[in-house]
Amino acid sequence: MGRSGSRRGAGVDVPCAPGGGRGAEQGDPARPLGPMGRRLAEQGPSRRKTIFIIEDDPGVCDALVTVLCDEGYEVMTARDGADALARLREAPTPALIVLDLMMPGMDGYAFRAEQLRTPAISDVPVVVLTAGAAPRATELGSVDILKKPVDLVALLDVVGRNT
Repeated sequence: MGRSGSRRGAGVDVPCAPGGGRGAEQGDPARPLGPMGRRLAEQGPSRRKTIFIIEDDPGVCDALVTVLCDEGYEVMTARDGADALARLREAPTPALIVLDLMMPGMDGYAFRAEQLRTPAISDVPVVVLTAGAAPRATELGSVDILKKPVDLVALLDVVGRNT
């Protein structure tokens, strides 16, 4: 992975311990792995799947990172579509993209249009997050859409079906 460490900057790869997420990495026994995390940990680091979160709200992004790391996934993040496309040129292809629609710079619609035009990443499944309606949903192609605030059970269900 590229850069690791603090979640405050754009384009951070979040180190998740092979045994389970950031809680386990920090020795926090109060944050056990979920069922998917236990299965992925048993399979070893080479079998862990990477989720790419494209979200400009640091609070939402941090919450998603925590949940997905606790479930045993590797996580990459970007703050907007342009940053995400740049990172995708350098990083291994993720198993799934979690995409916010409303972001400054390149928004989720523009990112998705470019993703669909790029053969190397066009078939990566996408879960769209939106605080409101998605009036241009037909432009997104085949995606799952979840409303904010995100129901974590629904998110994990969609992630599990797509990875």
